[in-house]
Parts: sequence; structure tokens; C-alpha cells
Amino acid sequence: MADSPPDSIRFTPPRGRFIVLLVVCLLIGAMGVVIILLNVDNLMNLIIGAAAAGLFGVGGGISVIGQLRTPTLVADTRGLRVGRVGLAPWADVDRIGTTAQGRLGIRLRRTDALLAGGGRGTTADSLRQTRATQGGYDLVFTDRELGTPAKDAAAALRRFLP
Repeated sequence: MADSPPDSIRFTPPRGRFIVLLVVCLLIGAMGVVIILLNVDNLMNLIIGAAAAGLFGVGGGISVIGQLRTPTLVADTRGLRVGRVGLAPWADVDRIGTTAQGRLGIRLRRTDALLAGGGRGTTADSLRQTRATQGGYDLVFTDRELGTPAKDAAAALRRFLP
């Protein structure tokens, strides 16, 4: 008898890289503030300082925090939640495996439910393009994105398939 799947599995990238990125963004943002404070009379320096503070300090911080909060994949009895893309019910998942490059690959029967989540930058065309270039898989994830080897993630996810 096969093992029954756990209630849910979450795959998240290692937090260390995000912490380093957050620190770098905050340092560059702080340098932008210093540039603004030290060069109040120079318009070009004010623009550069404001750009650094806004893009790296505010934008970079918000981006990194958002990435820390959102796991790459969550599998539970309802289906497979793909980051900020949406939820694919298990009935829509055709197969789960690894690509020739050693990445986790997920092939979908239907993409409507997944795309109904309003995912940023993910469209039916982008999924078809991924399928054409990644050995027939619609969704592909690296070990770094998952925080675990792709073959282990594939084995864990297959336990949820009906």
C-alpha cells in the first residue's frame, strides 16, 4: 500500500539569499538618502539619490518581502498552488517529473483554473512556450526555487496525484 500524502507540502527557496538581497537593497537605498541629504543644491544628485532610495530601498524591500511570504509551490488535497499564479486542481495535473536539465516539471491537462488566479506574467501562451522548450512540461522549477532537489520534490508531489 502506498503512503498517503501529508495534509500539505510547501516548497520555498532558501531564505538566506533573500536576506542578503534585502540587506543590499537597504544599503543602496540608505546611500540614496545620504546622497539627497548631502547634495541638496545639486539637481542631478537629488534625482540619483531619489532613484536609489525609491528603487532599491522601497521597491527592493517590498519585492523581497513579498517573495519571502509567497512559497514557490504548495500542494494539498485541493491541488497545486503555484506561487502568485494560481491553483491547479489535481484533476488538471497530467504528470510530474524532472526535465533533462534536472528541474521539476509539471504538465497540465488544462490551464484555465490555474490562470484564473490572475497570475502575474503567466498566460496560456507563456505556458505553451514553456511546454515547447522544457520537454513537454508547462511549469518548471529549479532546485534553488524549491529549496530541495527537484527529484525529491517530484516524488513528494506525485503522492498527491489521484
